[in-house]
Amino acid sequence: MNSPITPLASLSMYDWPETAHAIDVLWSHIQNKLDERHIAAPLSVDRATNPVALWSKPELIIGQTCGWPYANYLSEQVVPFARFDYDLADCPAGFYNSVYIGHDDDDFDHLASPQAFEFVEKIAINGDDSQSGFHVFAEIAGTPAEEAISKEKRVVTGAHRNSISAVANGDANIAAIDAIAFEMAKHYEPEAVSRIVVLGNSKPKPGLPLITSQDNAHLVPQLFEAVEQAVEETPDDILQTLLIRGVVPAKPSDYDEFKLEA
Repeated sequence: MNSPITPLASLSMYDWPETAHAIDVLWSHIQNKLDERHIAAPLSVDRATNPVALWSKPELIIGQTCGWPYANYLSEQVVPFARFDYDLADCPAGFYNSVYIGHDDDDFDHLASPQAFEFVEKIAINGDDSQSGFHVFAEIAGTPAEEAISKEKRVVTGAHRNSISAVANGDANIAAIDAIAFEMAKHYEPEAVSRIVVLGNSKPKPGLPLITSQDNAHLVPQLFEAVEQAVEETPDDILQTLLIRGVVPAKPSDYDEFKLEA
């Protein structure tokens, strides 16, 4: 007799120590709405498993990933069904952008033209699978970021928060920071933010999708309703901590623009 599958959940993309409680409260509301629909879900989000490994597990009931990994290697394993609408200026509902930052005013020159990347010494990136922290540079370079920015120039930090620190400390000249993470950094990393300059903003892109495994594709309408109702019932102070103001639907084609050409 097969053992029942234990469902998994993760909301790891903006899960900072300072926001962990708010995420737990939000998840408790989501879990309650799933329970009302007789959809099995864990009582808490998974913080022990590497998020990249978690995204591809068939037990995943709800996770949040970056649009680039979804478009380039997760699309056959998961289904996007929603996006949080974050409180960001100049972005349509469910969209986000990147904030280009530098160490000082001289770094404006590094984003002045497609050829500028030839002259910048170090660029902090959270990871080479990140749309907002790496692949977004393609809109300046006019070519894929992997071609425009050599590996020797990349300072891989592992997180947007770390990229801000790298630029603030002079370990990198520039970085592209997810706008939600940058707003959080203003609250939780004010000293580091005070030592960088904002160089500009990228164009808005479809926000990070909430996903479920292909095994749960038939549940997508119910999952969206559960998340939407949970957000409506979550206390305002919790939503404000997470910068969430609503939920919008997401579908696979929203992320076609992130696909690398074969």
